[in-house]
Amino acid sequence: MAPIPFSGQRNALSREEAIEHYIVLRLRAEDINRLDFLVRGFYDGTIQVPNGSPFTRADLRDTARTAFFGWFATLTDRDGRTVYAFDPLYVLFPDKRAAIHKVQVECEVCHGPLQQFRNNVAFHSRSDIAYHIKARQALVHDDTFMDLEFARKDFQRLMADLVSEELVAIPELPNVLDQLGVSRHPAFANVCSTTNVRH
Repeated sequence: MAPIPFSGQRNALSREEAIEHYIVLRLRAEDINRLDFLVRGFYDGTIQVPNGSPFTRADLRDTARTAFFGWFATLTDRDGRTVYAFDPLYVLFPDKRAAIHKVQVECEVCHGPLQQFRNNVAFHSRSDIAYHIKARQALVHDDTFMDLEFARKDFQRLMADLVSEELVAIPELPNVLDQLGVSRHPAFANVCSTTNVRH
């Protein structure tokens, strides 16, 4: 019997802490979006490798997919030193609790096989090949793959929705980005363009 997925806020955060965690999550979401774009492009053939490449499209697809799974696994990382993805969202977007909860549960359902893959293949590679094979097989299982697809798509939709409203929910965000030195990062291009228009 599969464990019941965790839901709700895991750690209490002040508003200031939530904003900093949200910035980390936004940076992480940007990496996830870019890796997902690469994976899908390699799969459907819209991204081609140049002539003379030492790697095939399938090789690069598999590498991008491994990195994508590793990054996606960090959304539900249970290490106490990490930023748990959904904690800042609950604090900063209280009106979106139902949508956040739905995506959180979907991501938590994938937690087991994703963490197994991350720990044994992507980020913390074990020497025993059996762990690699088992972790890879777990992710391509039909049920797990479909769960992961729902979680991926809904997470990306949720973040796009929240990003479109973040300057209303977090009016101090531009100042915090400046203070932390990340205002020019591509992940926050929407913030810079909006604040420039205001000036």
